[in-house]
Amino acid sequence: MALFGARGYAGTSLACIAAAADISKAGLLHHFSSKDALFAKVLERRDQEAMAAAQDGAQEGLDPWEHLERYVERLEGSVQRRELVAIYAATSVSVLDVQHPAHRWTAERMDRAVESFETSFEAGKASGVVDPGMPSRLVARTLVALCDGLQLQWLCATTPGAAAPDRLGTSITEEIRLYVQGLKSQWGRSHGAPRAQESAPA
Repeated sequence: MALFGARGYAGTSLACIAAAADISKAGLLHHFSSKDALFAKVLERRDQEAMAAAQDGAQEGLDPWEHLERYVERLEGSVQRRELVAIYAATSVSVLDVQHPAHRWTAERMDRAVESFETSFEAGKASGVVDPGMPSRLVARTLVALCDGLQLQWLCATTPGAAAPDRLGTSITEEIRLYVQGLKSQWGRSHGAPRAQESAPA
């Protein structure tokens, strides 16, 4: 995972991976039939770790605001492991090739992330903690795009010799929490109570 994250798919050879794992190339191919097969497994591993918070929140029936906080906390931990963030950035160009394992992985990952947040928001509407007028899917897609974009900025700013480390510097979680606060302020309800502007007399 670290090698693919640092060098990308094209820049990582099976020989390099075998050397890092302290096994022969033949031994590596005994476990994985090809570089594509190995890369697909690496992406699967990255996906399992990165999406755990979103899935856990939905399964545990958290309200969407708790769900988002759980997600941010898990993302905070992921940032401590640069290779988890880097592996996603390293696949960005490869998504243009529909035959590349990164294309399907990226599409499925984004679809699951959007669906998870959308489902959580819809559940929040049903329980009365989210305004029924909130465009759940639009907000979910925007949230996923924000998270992905901030991770790219963070990688760019923290790479040695970065061109604009100060301007692109981000904690990732601070910006996401700010966005979530805005969402909650606009669309949140307290235990099913209507928002202040809705309950005010005309």
